[in-house]
Amino acid sequence: MPAVYKWRAVAPDGTQETGSTTATTVTTVEELLRSQSLIPVEIKETKAKSSGSLFGFFKGTNYESLIMFTSSLATMNRAGIPLLRALSIIRVGKEGSEYNLAIDAIRQDIQSGKSLSEAMKKFPKLFSSVYTSCIMAGEESGKLDNTLDELIVILEQEMELIRHIKSGLRYPLIVIGIIVVAFVVLINFVIPKFLNFFSTFNAELPLLTRIIMSISNFATSYWPVILLLLVAMGVALKFFLANEKGRYWFDGKLLKMPVFGDLIIKGNVARFCLLFRVLVSSGLNVVRSVTILAATVKNTAIAAEISQMAELFRLGRDINVSSTDFKYFPNQALHMISIGMESGNMDSMLREVGNYYTKQVTYTSRQLTAIIEPILTLIMGIFILVLALAIFLPMWNIIKIFNH
Repeated sequence: MPAVYKWRAVAPDGTQETGSTTATTVTTVEELLRSQSLIPVEIKETKAKSSGSLFGFFKGTNYESLIMFTSSLATMNRAGIPLLRALSIIRVGKEGSEYNLAIDAIRQDIQSGKSLSEAMKKFPKLFSSVYTSCIMAGEESGKLDNTLDELIVILEQEMELIRHIKSGLRYPLIVIGIIVVAFVVLINFVIPKFLNFFSTFNAELPLLTRIIMSISNFATSYWPVILLLLVAMGVALKFFLANEKGRYWFDGKLLKMPVFGDLIIKGNVARFCLLFRVLVSSGLNVVRSVTILAATVKNTAIAAEISQMAELFRLGRDINVSSTDFKYFPNQALHMISIGMESGNMDSMLREVGNYYTKQVTYTSRQLTAIIEPILTLIMGIFILVLALAIFLPMWNIIKIFNH
């Protein structure tokens, strides 16, 4: 699989040069450098920095770069500029960037007789399987212009949506972080001081204070054990999620979470319908389109239902009749897709369903802070109340002892 390699090499004049390139192996990079009269000194594989995707269809995508590339290609295609010429003009980011190196490699593959989609498949980190499938369908149907325009719209929508979600989550994460830090500081530094103070008196401490002090004593005495347990839990979770059944169980529970589960389901339904429409309108048959989309969904519970949908299409069965078999896919979406197939108006129906759920997800994502804020306020209030009572109740008892 192609990867990005950073290299350092010596030029014929003795100066050192550095850069990065996309290649399948270190040997390929070495051959490339030697062809440029450079002597390799150091070659290291690096992981490309990219933003994650909530919905999976474009997971690991650098949206800004991909949108820039797709938009430039669409513009030049509409202007009638030949593909090879267009690829020699299009630049994304700095010279020598990951995308520019990939574009140059794609251009060379096209010169050797490959199609655009075939050349793109060599760079799965930059062009996901659903993206290359859309390009392939557009090439085969002669509708590449329309396909590129549709992809730009979908990519821009998803990028904007993820920005809204990140913005909505920023405040809750900051609050949770403050609570965790405050709790750690209190049980490790503040509570032990109070413990030393209260130990000089014979007054019986309240139950709540004794519980807090027990937690503090345990944390300060056994923090290496706690750290080891947390690491062990993390490793166990990683292995659990690596198992197919474990991952399916976890993803199913994730979809049942309040607010977030509904957000993930509707987001996946929206992207599924919009991409399904692009693939079908570009000439791919229904079964193949749904199969491609199922393989690109990150959430295995939703992917399983999309695969089930593909099987029903293959057997010629109505998905609306079998809607009871779908636990997560909304019945409304299944019903509208079924009507679109029966009426032969699949294109517009998929657009309507996709846009409807996109609007719902966009609205919910913008309201995330407002939805979560009351819950966080309640948690913060309980946290402060418990600590205040744990500290001030014994002080009140000591004051009463002095008064007597």
